[in-house]
Amino acid sequence: MKRFLPGVNKILSFLVILVLLAGPCGCGAKKLNQEKSLSIFVPCSIFAAFCEILDSYKADNPAVKVSFDTGNTIVLMRKILHKGARPDIYISTGPLEIEPLIKNGLIAEEAKTVLTSDSIILATPAANFKNIQDISDLTRDDVTSIAIPDPSTNSSGRFAVEALKELNIWDKIKDKVIFTEFGRHTRNYIMEGKIDAGIIYKSCLYEDLRAYDEVVAPKDMVVVRDILKETNSRIPSYIAILKTSRNRTLAAGFVSYMTSEKAKAILKKWEGKEVLNKQ
Repeated sequence: MKRFLPGVNKILSFLVILVLLAGPCGCGAKKLNQEKSLSIFVPCSIFAAFCEILDSYKADNPAVKVSFDTGNTIVLMRKILHKGARPDIYISTGPLEIEPLIKNGLIAEEAKTVLTSDSIILATPAANFKNIQDISDLTRDDVTSIAIPDPSTNSSGRFAVEALKELNIWDKIKDKVIFTEFGRHTRNYIMEGKIDAGIIYKSCLYEDLRAYDEVVAPKDMVVVRDILKETNSRIPSYIAILKTSRNRTLAAGFVSYMTSEKAKAILKKWEGKEVLNKQ
């Protein structure tokens, strides 16, 4: 049997202790790093408001690293559903954009929280070729093309169709309607003068604005009417933590921050301002 010198035995004992300590400490350090980072999927419609809130959050939580992906909310949802993306937090622009994630067990129904609300607006190209002044004008024979986001996948489209039915207009105009894949496409059709009128989220007006910009409508479209004012309803948007989040405590804290009075004041600036025909 081999024997080591007394000094060597002490060194070996010391190394064993270091190895035993290294395991837990290494895992602990990794866990700490996870707890100090968050990834968030943010729809472009509230991105400017989100950036203002995030600046405030970072000032209050300088140790937390926040990364985010922004874009069309349906595209972001499909990244989670079909491409394996796993942010800690997902923000949707309406019920249709979060339901598939709940149905597929990625978000618990009780985990979603109403973040803000939106409305839908009737808008025309800046030239307003057909002199559309009200929703009833859509029924005129000379108005032949109206774009609406696909109501099977877009909450804005679903609420638009429901509102038009409630206003007894849908059956009179449904043959003129062009369904677009996303609200952004409807918005582009309006701004490029490709249609007589379109219906989009009110927040679609602000997609190209940056944090702290003045909240005004683009100059290449005319906002004719806030449709949901006619029906006294609003479209809720949701913030939710994914079941797969490795940072649930930190994520819950961020959701609380996003729904705080400070954040609500910022969101209200973007959702509540009157923008009709502001050119």
